[in-house]
Parts: sequence; structure tokens; C-alpha cells
Amino acid sequence: MDKFLIWGTGADALKYGTYWSKMEQNGVGEIVGFVDKDIRKRGQRFLGKVIYMPDEIASLDFVYLDIWSSKYYKEIYSEAVDRYHISPEKIKDFFFPYKQKLKERYEGTNNREIKEFVEAMHSQPGIDVFYYEPAEKKESWNEVFFDERAQMHYLFFEGKRMYLKRGFPFTVEKSGKKYIGNMYAEQDVNSPHRYESDDVAVEPGDILIDAGACEGNFSLHNIDKVKKVYLVECDQDWIEALHYTFEPYKDKVVFCQKFLSDKDSEETIRLDTLAGESVNFIKMDIEGEEIRALKGGRRLLTESEGLKCAVCSYHRHGDEEKIRELLENMGFETVASNGYMLFMGDDDVIKNPELRHGVIRGRKRCL
Repeated sequence: MDKFLIWGTGADALKYGTYWSKMEQNGVGEIVGFVDKDIRKRGQRFLGKVIYMPDEIASLDFVYLDIWSSKYYKEIYSEAVDRYHISPEKIKDFFFPYKQKLKERYEGTNNREIKEFVEAMHSQPGIDVFYYEPAEKKESWNEVFFDERAQMHYLFFEGKRMYLKRGFPFTVEKSGKKYIGNMYAEQDVNSPHRYESDDVAVEPGDILIDAGACEGNFSLHNIDKVKKVYLVECDQDWIEALHYTFEPYKDKVVFCQKFLSDKDSEETIRLDTLAGESVNFIKMDIEGEEIRALKGGRRLLTESEGLKCAVCSYHRHGDEEKIRELLENMGFETVASNGYMLFMGDDDVIKNPELRHGVIRGRKRCL
């Protein structure tokens, strides 16, 4: 394996490092250390490797340098070449072998969206789950506050307090204040991970099931219009945060701290057991358990008139076809969200690169 020195220890480096840790066994490359200009980081470890200062580069044993910072890539590149005399030929994309493997898989495809994904991936440094042009291009940062009563952090999401679970890692500090990025970016109009569309959307007076609620942004976005919402979340820390977030709306919220599945147990619950009434919208993002959950909701899915749903299909190979078949057999018309995702959270995708649709939307056929 080629020896790489990586410049950058920020948010991008942390994300890319997660992918590298999964790819390491597949011979993508060996990382010998990281570089950062912050003198406070000198000698510390990042992802298990030593952090060096730029003026130490010349003494290090490496073959290639890669830059793990999409925001400052050009500046770092210029500094590496002009100030530290690193040959441009030695600055190489660590993830190129993986990208090439994905490109070869879809060589000759006539699918426009796949072509655009592959081209965008090769034209940009690093690697990512999404490659799409957002409709909302403004970079958004939200200040994070601390609630003394709850002893928890929160931010204002669409004017409402949204609490973060204890130990939430994705905050940055600027001038002594904490900030977090756009918590609703995945729901951009052009995002492959968008749950709603013009035809499949939460309407005023709906009863909503939010399965895999996480921080609750989807339900909070719709809370003023819905009649009732079932929040399904198995993570105890998120359940605690959700109770604080939805405290002002407790009269219309039902909390469920179980896994959705095709059977009832101490840890699992079926959709048919969860809701003893007809519902109008089901959002399901439950880490690859969507098939089982749909099978456990045959009555609810069949009997709820005008039901709409958004079911994530990117977690596992073949889920798109299985989800569509299940829904269509229960009277739904289905359509996939626009674009594709490279879901690096699946070890199968690490071994065999594959693009997947993010969400299957369903709407009951009119009789």
C-alpha cells in the first residue's frame, strides 16, 4: 500500500477518516500521519496517528500527500507546493482507487443521474455520500445554547427549541460560542434523502408516524400542522432530548422507545401495534430495518385510506426493489427520490461500491 500523509484534522478529515477505517483492510492506502498548522495539536493523535506541523513534512517518510479539507483545499494545496516544495505529482487523491472502482462498475450506463454522480465525485477532492446541487446554497450555522434546567444543549430550529442528546459530537466552537451546521440540509429540495415531494407530503390535520425520529427535526418541522405524531426512537439519549423538544406539544405526541419490526417483544413493536387508528403519513428511516417494519404494518398500511409514506431504501442492497414490491402489493403507487447516494455506512458498499436511491415514496392508489 502507498504511504499517505494527510493534511487536515477538521470535520472533513474526521468524516473521511471514518471511511478510511473501513477501507483500510481493502488496501486503499496506509496513513503515516496528519498535518495541521495549529501548534496546539503538535504531537497529539488524530485517528490514532501523530499530528505534525507543516515544517516537519520534509523529514517524514511518505509517498503521497492528500488534503482532507474541502473548504480550504485550494489554499492548502498552494501552501504545500509553494512554501513546502511538495511536487504536484505527490499530491494524490487517497480515495482514487475506490472512486475508480465505482466508475468501472457503472461504465457504459445510460442513467443520467448516475453519470452525473460519478463525474462530480471524480471532479472533487475527498469522497462523500451526496453529490447534488442544493437548492439552498447558503451555508447555515446555528448557535447552540445550554439549558440549565435540563442540563442539555439546544438550538433554535425554525423558531422552536430542538434539544441535542448528551455528548452530541457535531458542534464547532467560534469565539467562545458553540455552533452546529444546518440540521435540515438532507431535506433540501434536490436532496436524494428528501422525504417529502409535491405529491407525497404531510398535510394539515394529518396523523404522522416518525420512525427513526433521531433529533426530531422532521416532526418539529411539521408539528404545527399535524393533529398527532408518533415519535419512534430506540436511542435512550435521543428519547430524553425529544421529550424536552416536544414538551410544548405533549398533548399531540406519543413517544415510543422501541425498534419497529415484524413482531412484538420487549424491544420491538409492529406498526399495527403502535397505532390503533388510521394514519396519514409514515416516515421511516430505521437503519435497514424498513422491510421488517413494513411487514409488521400490513393492517395499518392496507386500511389507512389516502396514506402516504417515505421509506428509506439506501441502507441495504436490494431494499429499493423489496420496499416497492411490498408497498405496491398493498395498494401503493411508488416512486424513488431524485438522485443517488453512496452510503458508506454499509460495509458492503465499502467492499463493492454501489449507488442507491435514498427514499421510496408511496401514495395509496385512488379507488
